[in-house]
Amino acid sequence: MLAQAPAIKDALPWPDALLIQCWGPPNTGWTGERHARYFQCMVRRRAAFNPLEPSPAPRWYVVRSMHGSIIESRPLVAGANLTHVFITAMLAWMEGGWSISEFSSTSATFFCTRDLQRRMVSIDPTDPYEPHAYGASHLSGGGQEYD
Repeated sequence: MLAQAPAIKDALPWPDALLIQCWGPPNTGWTGERHARYFQCMVRRRAAFNPLEPSPAPRWYVVRSMHGSIIESRPLVAGANLTHVFITAMLAWMEGGWSISEFSSTSATFFCTRDLQRRMVSIDPTDPYEPHAYGASHLSGGGQEYD
């Protein structure tokens, strides 16, 4: 590619300095310091979140249809071994004739199917029957300021 540079250089309308930047090796003096500063500011690796880690906060075992309606919900004991609960639930659904189609331990969710039925089983950190307050919506007063 460097051998083609003189022939291309004559046909291009921009200055020679631009060609040095385009065809120069990536580790030249004018890129080295900038490159190092860029990576110093970057986070090397995010902390891995494990939703199945035992927690003193309550968790819920929730079964939903594929339309999002709750079929079954039950609270789990605070501090329970959530990995054990998750795997036991998968085995129970398999023994019930359901096939596990996909699962993710990073979201504590698995999907199972039987005939034309499909279920989403998850371990949730919030009560599924409580209304969700997304973002800062709890600060808005819930419409009480208009009463």
